[in-house]
Amino acid sequence: MSEEEKIKKAEEISARRNNRIPASSINSRPKRKLSLLSKTFIQVICSICIFGIFYFINQNNSLAIEKIRPIFSEDTDFVQIYNQIDLFIKNMQSSLMKDDNESNMTNEEETNQQNETQNNNSEENNENQIDEQQPVNENVNTTENINETDVGIGGGNENVAVSETDQDILYIKENATFIKPVNGYITSGYGEREATDIISANHAGVDIGANSGTDIIAAMSGTVELVSNYGDYGNHLTIRNGEITTLYAHCSKIIVKQGDYIEQGQKIAEVGTTGRTTGPHLHFEIRRNDKTVNPQQIMEL
Repeated sequence: MSEEEKIKKAEEISARRNNRIPASSINSRPKRKLSLLSKTFIQVICSICIFGIFYFINQNNSLAIEKIRPIFSEDTDFVQIYNQIDLFIKNMQSSLMKDDNESNMTNEEETNQQNETQNNNSEENNENQIDEQQPVNENVNTTENINETDVGIGGGNENVAVSETDQDILYIKENATFIKPVNGYITSGYGEREATDIISANHAGVDIGANSGTDIIAAMSGTVELVSNYGDYGNHLTIRNGEITTLYAHCSKIIVKQGDYIEQGQKIAEVGTTGRTTGPHLHFEIRRNDKTVNPQQIMEL
């Protein structure tokens, strides 16, 4: 231990004995506490900052400056400043709460009006539905009596509205007679069926299976309207009589020409596999104005 440290330690021991402050601690400065005035000033500055933030958010700049300017007049002390700021903040909060309450009341009124409007609309819709249902029931008989062809196909006494297809079938039955165009058996009927790469999903006629070269005869009398070998039908022809047309497809050979008049039962072609087929057969269609119908509903095949 050095001489200086020994001297310093001896002085501390002597000071403790004599209740004196040691020389080493004389140079340390005591911490100063903030006065009441300083604390008040800091509170006022913080209040002014908070006040400014609130006002710049909720009001325009000019209004905030007008509110702040009177606070810093020469005749106003800091306590009065604090009281004015506190009172103004309370007034602002009460004003904001009032605006929120008015806004909520307005939203509730609008919601109530919308609910009343929806209820009125639903009541009107219900009344309209009831009114619409009654005329429909009253007009059933009038719509059934518009056209005499709206009689059921079964020939019953009840009046039943029929579809356009049913009307086409009735027209064809009343205006033409048919015979079977080829001796064979039905391999595929009319309408929807399971499709493959060769077989179409919607079948527009019936397929009658027969050996290649079997004679095909005209199912009805008429004029040859078309003779063609184009498309999936292969070699095919159509015979027309007024609004009614018959079609014969996949023929191996056609022996009539376009424009020829054909009698019912006259040979017109031979069975084949031309076009899109899976084997020898006759694809046979009956149409009214290019709308196909099920041949099995017209004749026995």
